[in-house]
Amino acid sequence: MTTLNSTERAVAFYAEDVLDLKRWFQVADTDYLTLLEVLNLKTLFSTKFKHLRLLDVGCGTGRFPELVRTKLSATSPIIEFDFLDPSAYCLQMMRESLMPPYKACLALNIGVESLTQWGEDINFRYDIVWAIHSLYFFEEKKIPDVIQTLYGLLKPETGVGLIYIAARDSFYMKIFDAYNNVFPTKVTPYLTAEQFASVFDKESLSYCEKRLHFYHEINKKDSHLMEKYLHKCVLDESQPLETWRQQPALHDLIDSYQEGEFYRFPQTLVLFQFGDTKQKRYS
Repeated sequence: MTTLNSTERAVAFYAEDVLDLKRWFQVADTDYLTLLEVLNLKTLFSTKFKHLRLLDVGCGTGRFPELVRTKLSATSPIIEFDFLDPSAYCLQMMRESLMPPYKACLALNIGVESLTQWGEDINFRYDIVWAIHSLYFFEEKKIPDVIQTLYGLLKPETGVGLIYIAARDSFYMKIFDAYNNVFPTKVTPYLTAEQFASVFDKESLSYCEKRLHFYHEINKKDSHLMEKYLHKCVLDESQPLETWRQQPALHDLIDSYQEGEFYRFPQTLVLFQFGDTKQKRYS
C-alpha cells in the first residue's frame, strides 16, 4: 500500500505538467462564483481604508482572488497581499496573477501547520485572513491549533477571518472516500466543515456561518472533462476513467447523479466568518 500524506499528494498534483486548470475551472468556477454572490466585498474591502493587509492561506493558483478583483470598485483600497502554499508552482502562478489593487508581498512556501511558528516571529497582523477551499490537507487533531493560529494573525477587534470548506455531504467528500476504498492508500481523509464547526464550538470561539449549495455539471458525452474533473477531486491521475468505470462502487456512485444528458454533482460548502463578527461579511 502506498504511503502518502494528503499535503504531499496535493503538492504532487498541483504541478505544471499535471494540473489542467482550464478544464477544472470549466466546472469548479461555480464554487467561487457562488461564494461571490453572497460575499459582501464592500464591507470586506471597505473604502474607508487606503491600505488593507490580507493573508491567503493555501492560495492555490490564485483563481479566487482573480475573480474577486473583477468585482472590486475603482476606489477599492490597495490590498497588500501575502500568500502561502506548499506548492512552489502555485506560488509562482499566484504572484503572476496579482494585479492592482492587489500588491504582491510575501510568498511563503509552507503548509498551514507551519503558520504557528511563522506567526510568532512577525510583528504585524492582518485585516483579512482567508482560507478558500484549502484547509483539507492535515490531521484532524491539528484543527484547534490551526484555528487559533488564524485567529492570532488577525488585527485585534477589527480583523476578519474567512474559511470556505466543503461539508461532509458534498460530492467532493463522497467521491474521495469511495475512490480511496477502491484504490486504498494511507492518505488522510479530507477535513470537512463539520470538523471545523465542532472545534469552533468546543473552543467557545465566536463565529458565524453560511451554507452554500450548488451543482457541478458535466455533459455525459464529455469523457475527457469527466476524467480531469474526477482526477482533481481525488488528487490522483493514476487511474483512467475507463478503470473507474470498471469499479462497481465508483460506477454506481457517479451514475446515480446522471440527469438526462448531464451529470449533476451536488456540492455543499460552508463559509465561516470569525474574528470580527459584529458585521457579517456575507448576505
